[in-house]
Amino acid sequence: MITADNDEPLHVLDLPQLYTKPSAKDILDTLDLLAVQPKSFGSAAQDVVKPAIQPGEVAKYLTSIISSPLAWLESDELRETIWDATAARLSERAGRTAMPALSRVFEIPTSSNEDFKLTLHEPSLTSDNLGMKTWLSSYLLSRRLHLIFDSVPDLVHPAFNGDKSVKKTAPIRALELGSGTGLVGLSFAVLCGQLASIHLTDLPAIVPNLTHNVTLNSELLEQTSAEVTTGVLDWSVIPDPAPIRVEQYNIILAADPLYSPDHPKLLAQTIETWLSRGLDSRVLIELPLRDAYLPQVEELRQRMQGIGLAIVEEGNESGYDDWEGANGDSVEVHCWWSVWGWSEKL
Repeated sequence: MITADNDEPLHVLDLPQLYTKPSAKDILDTLDLLAVQPKSFGSAAQDVVKPAIQPGEVAKYLTSIISSPLAWLESDELRETIWDATAARLSERAGRTAMPALSRVFEIPTSSNEDFKLTLHEPSLTSDNLGMKTWLSSYLLSRRLHLIFDSVPDLVHPAFNGDKSVKKTAPIRALELGSGTGLVGLSFAVLCGQLASIHLTDLPAIVPNLTHNVTLNSELLEQTSAEVTTGVLDWSVIPDPAPIRVEQYNIILAADPLYSPDHPKLLAQTIETWLSRGLDSRVLIELPLRDAYLPQVEELRQRMQGIGLAIVEEGNESGYDDWEGANGDSVEVHCWWSVWGWSEKL
């Protein structure tokens, strides 16, 4: 077992050296220590390895394992296991998109100061499946949900605020658009419990992993009596006939939904189709303010107003995504969040 005598990071020469013919367990334990996770959301915290290993020469050390025949080990299976783990450690150091599939735990606050934890699986990323990554705006909106419920009293049914005089009615129906890994929708479900049901949606390639993440959190969802479903919803397809009132939703959620010039129009169109015209209907949106997409953000504002929605509350916040900047630093992202309602009902 590798340990540090003080707070100083270990040098690569403190790791098991191949000329000593270390056991498979020692090598695998070392490779576990060298694992790199994505940078933390919400702060500029760097990756943490315990005990800390000085980064210099680590890649060379890993390469030496890959190139070694590991002839002293007793089986080909052990050698393959070590080579696979070593290759994963090298890939992790090539950036977020080179990392293998991983599971991450997110802590979400509540008004009672009792955080809950959601576990999300993220497949290895490619240029055409970035929807399977958890984005900062989703994390920020998830952590803001309980504050929005508190600050906008008519956002949801009065029973959310503990009004015992309110007669029991059907649960609030919520819809998440572009759910990705499902962080926002699952957070909403746990916060609202039996008072709401939510349908998480995305494109066909993303929904299987989204459904898997619902299953990963099934125990927590059962504890809170939350009702969650998943399904495909293509914004470019307008249902015919249009959904009747009982098929529409009181609340629509969307985080980071704009990454194409077509999306402002398609998103507003989808919201207009599926949002109930009720007095308490609301849309919650959080968008990163990336320079390249600022025109789309402004277009979405205009299109939301064009279909009859108005901002109830809005604000700006910042955090750190798990992408790395040019110098390996965490990248700060500025986001805009907004709550919308039908203007004639406000």
